[in-house]
Amino acid sequence: MTEYVSQDNLYLGVTPTGSYYAVQDRDSEPARNFIQQLLQTPETPLFNQDLSALYSGLEGEDGLKFVHWMQKAGLIYGTEIQEAAPQDRLEDILPSLLKPLADTKKIALAESQGFYLGAIGFTHEASEELAAMSTELINNYDRHKALLSGNLHLKQRGWGLIDSLGNSEIGFWPIFIGNEVFTLIAEGMPQFNQEAFRQLIWALSIRYDNTIF
Repeated sequence: MTEYVSQDNLYLGVTPTGSYYAVQDRDSEPARNFIQQLLQTPETPLFNQDLSALYSGLEGEDGLKFVHWMQKAGLIYGTEIQEAAPQDRLEDILPSLLKPLADTKKIALAESQGFYLGAIGFTHEASEELAAMSTELINNYDRHKALLSGNLHLKQRGWGLIDSLGNSEIGFWPIFIGNEVFTLIAEGMPQFNQEAFRQLIWALSIRYDNTIF
């Protein structure tokens, strides 16, 4: 059962919302740094005041208030049961983690060089071309970041092919982990607010995030 983190006998975990927040941007920010440190641990750590100070950089009551704010925002949670990150090889677990993340069951995970690491529903040829396209879109965002993020104050980095009603037919969502940039490519509506997404981000963070805070 999820409880508020106000005592020392609870383990600290990251919600799907917190997982997405941690990887949607590479810019350093206190809550993002806190979550990224949690995602680098192979098991959910036991919460205490020292942990809140270490991860938040805030001492005493300030650190506890920060942790409480993060939980109230739905980014983290406390649980009596310790949880472990996925232990199997990424190649073996990707199919089961990717499949629930799109309502059409068509989804792929690409890396920054334009190759796909795993795909469900798409053909091999389509997955290759979509992965290459994802790299071009990320580069395109970087070229126009001053306009999109600066002048227009648009914080999202995702791209989509939309129909006449504004519904996404296929979308590209960059995932920033350490020095790597991955892209989730989903046909139809994304279904990221669930356990499979949290497990995917946790597994990628364990493998690729060597950031030192």
